[in-house]
Amino acid sequence: MFRTKTSTVRAFKKGLDAEDARRKREDFAISLGKNRRDEQMQKRRQLAEGRIAAADEMEGQAEGQVDMRAELAQLPAMLAALRSADPAQQYQAVCAFRKLLSVEHNPPIQQVIDCGAVPRLVEMLSWFHNDRIQFEAAWALTNIASGTQAQTRSVIAAGGIRAFVSLLGSPKEDVKEQAVWALGNIAGDSSDARNQVLQAGALNMLVK
Repeated sequence: MFRTKTSTVRAFKKGLDAEDARRKREDFAISLGKNRRDEQMQKRRQLAEGRIAAADEMEGQAEGQVDMRAELAQLPAMLAALRSADPAQQYQAVCAFRKLLSVEHNPPIQQVIDCGAVPRLVEMLSWFHNDRIQFEAAWALTNIASGTQAQTRSVIAAGGIRAFVSLLGSPKEDVKEQAVWALGNIAGDSSDARNQVLQAGALNMLVK
């Protein structure tokens, strides 16, 4: 049987179409395989990055714990400096307590209370001759008063409410603002603490 020219062209075109389809299938398979490899590589990379990040976080936490243990070991020396008669040592110590109580995660409020620093810090609130120490002591006590109810009560028991109310009359704006913040922490602790703040005259001072 003879093929006509038309049938020959059709057969040739069919061959081209089949070859083109085969190439497309091969290209798709290659592309699919490449995409899968890329996805696997990406997953491996993400897992590796996740492990590195987790390791870095754990290392950072461990370093933070070591640093905090070192800081807490200095509490007796810090308290001795706080109680000293040297203004330079007093200021350095009150700043150290304030920084220790200002750490973002788990500030060692109870350890500072247990070392006996609160009464001295409250005493420093009355030092109108040294507003820098006043401010640092007020900041440290504000952070203590932000703790648990028992921790807030340690500030109240040391005479903190009346001392802070007296600071509302300070000529220093930063000292006054810190006193307001501290009294807010104390008043927000319980209705009894709030009543003590009001009875000490805080509202009248704030109105003025």
